[in-house]
Amino acid sequence: MHSKDFGIIALEVHFPRYYIAQTDLEVADECIGKYTKGLEQEALGLCSVEEDISSICLTVVSNLVSRLNLNLRDVGFLEVGTETLIDKSKSTKTVLMQLFEKCGNLDVEGVDVKNACFGGTAALFHALNWLESSAWDGRLALVVAADIAVYGTKATRPTGGAGAVAMLLGPNAPLVIDPGLRVHHMEHRYDFYKPDLGSEYPRVDGKLSLRSYQDALLACYAKYRSKVISRGLASTVSVITQPHPAQAADGLGHAIDFVCFHSPFTRLVRKAFGWLALDDVRQATCVSNGEGCNGIGRSDTSRLDAAVVDSISRLVQPDSPPLDVRETDSICMKATADLFADRVEPGLVFARQVGNMYTASLYTCLASLLLSASESRLRDRRVLLYSYGSGLASAMFSLRIHQTRSLSELCYSADSETSKDGRAMNPIFERLLTQRTRLDMVTFEKILAERSTLHNAAPFKPTHRPEGLFPGSYFLDDVDEQHRRVYKRMPSCQP
Repeated sequence: MHSKDFGIIALEVHFPRYYIAQTDLEVADECIGKYTKGLEQEALGLCSVEEDISSICLTVVSNLVSRLNLNLRDVGFLEVGTETLIDKSKSTKTVLMQLFEKCGNLDVEGVDVKNACFGGTAALFHALNWLESSAWDGRLALVVAADIAVYGTKATRPTGGAGAVAMLLGPNAPLVIDPGLRVHHMEHRYDFYKPDLGSEYPRVDGKLSLRSYQDALLACYAKYRSKVISRGLASTVSVITQPHPAQAADGLGHAIDFVCFHSPFTRLVRKAFGWLALDDVRQATCVSNGEGCNGIGRSDTSRLDAAVVDSISRLVQPDSPPLDVRETDSICMKATADLFADRVEPGLVFARQVGNMYTASLYTCLASLLLSASESRLRDRRVLLYSYGSGLASAMFSLRIHQTRSLSELCYSADSETSKDGRAMNPIFERLLTQRTRLDMVTFEKILAERSTLHNAAPFKPTHRPEGLFPGSYFLDDVDEQHRRVYKRMPSCQP
């Protein structure tokens, strides 16, 4: 089955039209620079009461179907990963089946998957399992990762956001998932959880949450490295080396060209890349039998990588004075700044501009990468992906961008050599950067209050705000006394 190159055929991204600038939040909260510099966030996407989890899933799937002119009779699997619940029994997937009724296809496997921000990845893996199994009937798989992230305190709300990603999977894909290389790390922790079923606000232990993210990342990275080596694919794995093709014969052919992370906020991702780099240097020191970091130096002689190793190596020497966590992170982030800009930054456009999308976060990073890098930069490159969900569930896997298969329908990805500035005007980035509606603090607070007051309310009819909805978006029109929800769709207008 692996010869069929199963993977991602196309992605679609949806985010709210409403947003507030993080600078406005800083002024209101009297903490200038805390969110824009401390978190490295620029804007925060916000859904009004008109957009719930079902509506944003309907929107992103419908947009994907329309863009690809996809016949839904060709889809045999659909699963939704989300932690945004509006019903404790009925799955969001069953709401999406309304789209399939028109073509008469009700034979579609899958339901919803929930574990904090990890559900989208679990759904993706389930889709791959179906494609590679005896149950596969030749049809395609559809995976949706979507969430609305809102918080109840001023300290936490800058790390909110909202968004949805729809992914079409099948054989002969332009993004081929590396077979046999996905790894998991699971533990029991109360770092972030939602025990109050009458509220959409989580309980968060901030310090434990960051430590859990780091612990799971390094555990997954070690398992991924071990699996690559045990399968004879490479003698090592590193995010700070990029072996040349000629070195593949020496066991250095499993290059990591880009890294996409689950992205609660950009600063955490920057730290995470530094943690991986530090782990690379530590591993190289262990295997070099007292020769410092020469193990990494031999795999890439470029000055850039050598500089990273030189800057970090003192942190792992036995006779080095211990540094606190902040100093260590600072050294690693500074040392990896150029590599971060090249291998991670292209995937952070949505994360900076919209915020944390929970299950959709990792996959909007993948979409951002595909939209930001030139085709020649993407071809035949490997992307390492880290998924994390509190509680905790985490995974690491990788995919390869095919050498020749068309990228033109993948994610509005450019199929010609264009400048970065020119690529910023693809339809999705144009919508993100020029077509959203900026909120002032008064309206922002009003919408948050409405969400809190009307959470789980019935009956009610949301106030219709067309300026907060993109063309073609589904929206919640009515909730009756039995909590049954009715959706309508905004008129579509093509750009």
